[in-house]
Amino acid sequence: MNIPEIITTHANTDFDGFAASIAAARLYPEAKICFPGSLNRNVREFYNLHADEIDAVESSMVDLDAVRRLIIVDTAHCNRIGEFERLCGREDVEAIVFDHHRLGAASERPGFVSPENYVLSGDGSLVTTMLKIIHDRQMEISPLEATIFALGIHEDTGSLTFPTTTTRDAEALAICMRLGASQSFIGKYLHNPVSEEQMGLMLQLVDNLEPVTVGDVDVFYASASSPVYVEGLSVVAHKIMDITDCQALIVAVEMEDRTFVVGRSKSRLLDVAKALRPVGGGGHSQASSAIVRGKSLDETRDLIVGSLPAVMEEPLRARDIMSRPVHFVDIEMPIGEALAFCQRYGHSGVSVSEDGMLAGIVARKDLDKAVAHKLRHAPVKGIMSRGVRTVTEDTTVHELRRLMAASDTGRFPVTSRRYGAGEPVPVDGVSGIVTRTDVLRTLHEVSREESFDGLRAVELDLRDRLVYKKELAELMEAVQRLSTGFRGVYLVGGFVRDLILGEANYDVDIAVEGDGIEFARQLAGELGGRVRAHRKFNTAVVILDALKPGLRVDVATTRTEFYDYPAALPTVEHSSIKRDLYRRDFTINAMAVSLSAHDFGRLLDFFGGLADIDNRVIRVLHNLSFIEDPTRIFRAVRYENRLGFRMNAHTRELARGCVEMNLVGDLSSARLRDELIWLFSEPEVGYTITRIAELGLAPSIHPELAFDGRTAAIVERADAAARRFHLLDDIRPWRLRLACLARGMEAGPLDLWTGKLKLRRTDADNILSSVVLSRKVVDHLDARRQTRPEIYELLSRLPAEALILTYALAEREEARAAIELYLDELRQTEVTVSGADLIEMGMRESPAVGRILMRLKRGRLEGAITGDEEERELARELVDEELAAGAGSGRGE
Repeated sequence: MNIPEIITTHANTDFDGFAASIAAARLYPEAKICFPGSLNRNVREFYNLHADEIDAVESSMVDLDAVRRLIIVDTAHCNRIGEFERLCGREDVEAIVFDHHRLGAASERPGFVSPENYVLSGDGSLVTTMLKIIHDRQMEISPLEATIFALGIHEDTGSLTFPTTTTRDAEALAICMRLGASQSFIGKYLHNPVSEEQMGLMLQLVDNLEPVTVGDVDVFYASASSPVYVEGLSVVAHKIMDITDCQALIVAVEMEDRTFVVGRSKSRLLDVAKALRPVGGGGHSQASSAIVRGKSLDETRDLIVGSLPAVMEEPLRARDIMSRPVHFVDIEMPIGEALAFCQRYGHSGVSVSEDGMLAGIVARKDLDKAVAHKLRHAPVKGIMSRGVRTVTEDTTVHELRRLMAASDTGRFPVTSRRYGAGEPVPVDGVSGIVTRTDVLRTLHEVSREESFDGLRAVELDLRDRLVYKKELAELMEAVQRLSTGFRGVYLVGGFVRDLILGEANYDVDIAVEGDGIEFARQLAGELGGRVRAHRKFNTAVVILDALKPGLRVDVATTRTEFYDYPAALPTVEHSSIKRDLYRRDFTINAMAVSLSAHDFGRLLDFFGGLADIDNRVIRVLHNLSFIEDPTRIFRAVRYENRLGFRMNAHTRELARGCVEMNLVGDLSSARLRDELIWLFSEPEVGYTITRIAELGLAPSIHPELAFDGRTAAIVERADAAARRFHLLDDIRPWRLRLACLARGMEAGPLDLWTGKLKLRRTDADNILSSVVLSRKVVDHLDARRQTRPEIYELLSRLPAEALILTYALAEREEARAAIELYLDELRQTEVTVSGADLIEMGMRESPAVGRILMRLKRGRLEGAITGDEEERELARELVDEELAAGAGSGRGE
């Protein structure tokens, strides 16, 4: 059969491959679906029932020589598409691949497909990716197609339970339901009963289960033989996973002349696609399969089990999640003081020391109870827990979970070496503390658990970006060299956010665990820079003009902050990178990238900032964030405006709550001034104006400022005018925007407000004159039609901001036309004759010189003078008139 375009997928086609083929047929209507081999039993039964409605052809009917386009879905491996492998790499065949199986940090594009024809998604189901394309193109989807798509999503995401599942998978499934997907069909074909042959094979495999412990993961391996082919080995593997509740399972079954291998993993530490690669396997990190020829079961086992240590990811350990430094209270400290200590640092408990040794731990809840029983002045030794178990920095998170589940201890001190039971532990031997919260966060940390491969891909990309530009490459090389003398050196703040977003940013912020000022001095010495140190705050600025003119690197010692009351300036103490990040405003700014030589480019994301960037969300780190620092509300609005992100519902409500408590009004004038200047210096601020109104912020700034849609429109007109008339270099945008907001205020209140903000006098006068003069000029222009000289006289003395505001406020076409005439033509009007020229013609210095120059300017404005010679002739006539009248001459005196 002559078929120029075909769609195919992997052999032993599951519902995801089947549904992706149906989706591809919608995107490529000229192509025919052709399955390369057998279908899984449940897929085959569904297809047989709906064969009349699904346009597919047998592979044996396809003339491969006639094929000019090959569309492959749900695999990128030629050896998994049967006889169609012969088409891969053929010069006269265009190959298109849709896949979602990421192997390793970043999947390599197969050589037979061009970059523009290779689609690799991170979704749990490929159907999700393809359905979005169909939905975005507003193509009709029938209830049958919706059912097929839903089956594909359910099967490849474990009904949204597999770790690879994304929010997009859930949204795609919801679309299918809205489009009429049949729930009864989904239930029928998704959960097939085990056949008698499958049951026999499953019992044989269960009997042969062999535990293989690799690192932090317990893997079960089982092999069996069957004299006949038993389909649905993947179904059998799923059933065994359910029965044993193991973390990972690999089964190998010898059938006919081949060995079929299926791998399944629930742990992010074991990528079964990598584990099966030595036997030609493919798939993704949680589900993989292979068909092995020419090897015995024992040989297959040795190849797979032997590969496990190499493909196992390094597990998270106590050192990766612990908090440091560790705070101690003395064993004799009064309970009330210990409680205040916990409240200050936000601890749920605190370690207790005695004579320089670890004595125990006291829980916050016990301190609360003791205070309630009026024991505030009793020492903590009376209620602390003794005999505290410690863990080492190498203890895995898996082991920490087990230890915490087996005891009621909510925190473990972490030591650099192992201490025996009852062995005294010195305070300086405790390097960190691991709490129940730290351990639980690893279970729910989206950036690691939802897409570990994605995180690694980001880290690789960050390394590339850090060394892409020459000046950054030299800086990063120097930082790596110097990092060995410090506990940790990190990129932090907005630089990391913009690095992930791919935005240009040369405001480099570095946090150092250790002496930040000393690091800054060494960095300056290494790169020939200058240092400005601020010992009070343990910060420094390194100026590196030799690398790039104006390049500044802000260096800070990692620290934590405390706020003694709402809107206060913070009290600062040294801390770890984790606590340093916790003091940041939003999760998208609370990430760090290690610059240390041993793990350069590693992303530290304790609070889900990477996921929030993916979801374009602004989220605070804790509920008191806005109360501690209300200026963060202005920053949130600024990021919304600049990045197109949005505060999530909880953050938005916290912002409104802070406003309702009038905490914004408690800000110092200088802090409010700085936030307003930054806010209104952005290129576009229309969204900012309406957002401030939505959040109820306007009265806290000033009740007479007009934060509304009309102001947003006026600002838009003003910005457009500044661009059109080439005035951007003559203005400060924030002054113009504030003048737009204050356009309805009287001079007195406006002057008081700008004075309260502690604006520089020149800035305050500019805003005041813009508001007052623009109203007067608009009224003047509206009153009657002005001559060209009158327009010049009226507008020439206005500051640039006042001129633009006047144009933006003018409603009548005649008024706008007059301003346009001035800006386009009249403001360039100049006379070539100077006062010196007039004196040379016989005038003496007197007011008459000014009158003559004004008459010349008027002549130019009215068009009576069109050239320089005409102007000089008129000047001579006017001088003669003055001289004849006896004015301006020295004669007779």
